[in-house]
Amino acid sequence: MPVELHERLSEFSYGYGVTREVERRLRRQGLRATPFLPSLLHEASLGFDVAFDRPGTPLLLQFKLGQAMRRFVPGPRPTLQQPFWRYHIDTAEPDGQFELLLKAEQDGADVFYLAPKFHDWEIYLDAFENRRIVQTSLILSPGEIRRTLDAGGVPDGAHKIVYDELRAYLCSEPLELASIRSSDLAGKLRARVESRKTPIGEVLEEVFEGFENRSAIRRPRAHGSSDDPDRAVYAIPSDQGRQPRLRRERLERILGTGRNREEAVALAVGAEAWSSGAQLIFVTEPPANDSTDMRR
Repeated sequence: MPVELHERLSEFSYGYGVTREVERRLRRQGLRATPFLPSLLHEASLGFDVAFDRPGTPLLLQFKLGQAMRRFVPGPRPTLQQPFWRYHIDTAEPDGQFELLLKAEQDGADVFYLAPKFHDWEIYLDAFENRRIVQTSLILSPGEIRRTLDAGGVPDGAHKIVYDELRAYLCSEPLELASIRSSDLAGKLRARVESRKTPIGEVLEEVFEGFENRSAIRRPRAHGSSDDPDRAVYAIPSDQGRQPRLRRERLERILGTGRNREEAVALAVGAEAWSSGAQLIFVTEPPANDSTDMRR
């Protein structure tokens, strides 16, 4: 029987551990990393320690807990060692999690799925104490998933990511995915910030505006799939066309608290990502007079 990771791990704890380790790795690269906090939406007096005029990138981390597996059925079976894990992803859901993350990536954010290569809280705690959570996680970008679908001629729909400690595959037909080594993550972000030189405030504006046009990246679904008629019962705002209005109203509410435009857009992007389960981190070059201890 598969082990449900939600029964043996906490997504909150896993996400917290990943976020703190990524912060430390970025500081060692000489970057400033400031996580989005939901409390900033309610407390206008809280300071927002992000230099929006500095080069930087919005970093979105999406945490996935799936299942630990011993057998792979039905076939065809990819090349896997035991133990191995899997999680589900729907690349076709309109205004769904994958669509939000892929559109943000295409509009300039750096976006990654992270999933643990372990399945018990004692293992998690040992990894947390020794700062090895990111090292023992699978790291994939939404763009890599889309490119793999394209290369394999596979339409959007419900898919599974299956992985062991060395490899990852997109299934049902096993297509190998190029994951990102944990040791390369912070360096890639450093190179991205240095080569682009775009102020993070401008990138956040692009990402926020892109949320209004997520339909631009939609493609035909897998054969036989269709909209779920039961969704109408639940009055989902995106299905009813209300999401753009709600997004604009949220931005106006934040501006009404006295935040400037850059702060308001940053909070609006962070709130929408957070509502889908993703953690936004504002990654910037530090000011010239910054005295942050990069060794922590």
